[in-house]
Amino acid sequence: MFGGAAAVAASTTFPSVATSATAPVRRSEERQSALITKWDEAMEAVSPEEYYAYLRDGDTRGYKALMANAIAFEKVMREVKTTVVTGDVPAIWSVYNMGYIVKTRESLFSIDLNHRRGTEFAPILDFALVTHNHGDHWRKDFYNAMTERGKVVVSNFLDNPRFNEMKGDSEKGVGTYKIKDVEIRTSLIDHNDEPWGIDFTMAFEIRIGKWLLYHTGDSGRGTEPKLVTPWGRPDLWLFFPGCGIDTARAVEKVNPKRIVFGHLWELGHRQRHHGRLDEPLIRRALAAARPIVSDTSLAFWGDRIV
Repeated sequence: MFGGAAAVAASTTFPSVATSATAPVRRSEERQSALITKWDEAMEAVSPEEYYAYLRDGDTRGYKALMANAIAFEKVMREVKTTVVTGDVPAIWSVYNMGYIVKTRESLFSIDLNHRRGTEFAPILDFALVTHNHGDHWRKDFYNAMTERGKVVVSNFLDNPRFNEMKGDSEKGVGTYKIKDVEIRTSLIDHNDEPWGIDFTMAFEIRIGKWLLYHTGDSGRGTEPKLVTPWGRPDLWLFFPGCGIDTARAVEKVNPKRIVFGHLWELGHRQRHHGRLDEPLIRRALAAARPIVSDTSLAFWGDRIV
């Protein structure tokens, strides 16, 4: 647990992880812009080596970014347990980068959950979705915790017994599935245009009643034609604008009602490198998307998005 001076220090810089309210967060462009600058400064202070040390031992070492990561997890866990969903529109929280927790009337599931304490969600989740086989999108301890409990983990690479039963002869798990009140249509898209990146990522079109969510994991250069949503215009697209994707072209193709960018400030990548997905990339992506979909923003860790 984090409290006292550590919590105060983190909450001063990261107000999104300090609030105890469970209402979805909506910020003005001015407020969001100021937070982008503050977060970028704090994130760049943390090296990959320091981040991986934190993953091993939980010591934030006084870094505001790592305190924010720890406090965000506690905030999401607390709100998940107390939030009640009554209609088709789910509650969705950002945990870290491209990882989200989704709560519906009947279900609780994760997408690309990657946090050092992620196994604590395993007992209460109904299932998990994993987009691809990169260590910043899944953790073996979380996968094992879900599988040992006999729970479904949908992916294109993991050997999950429950999902193996569901997918049948589909080698990569492409198909349509229903788990409780959630329908899931999977498809393969490109992480990038290099040979290894073709069809490397599993995209999820998710239908909850009449409400549509689209999550595309790491969607990269050249994959824009594969971004298809047969079930209709997404109410929300959880979109990562890196890996060389043409953001404007992708947004025009999907045409969602709302976009929330994720997978930003990936601390496992080296500092001041495009793989860190930092402030310049974020601002370019916002500038490219907003003329097409005005309701475009980004998720800070701990935010309740919906």
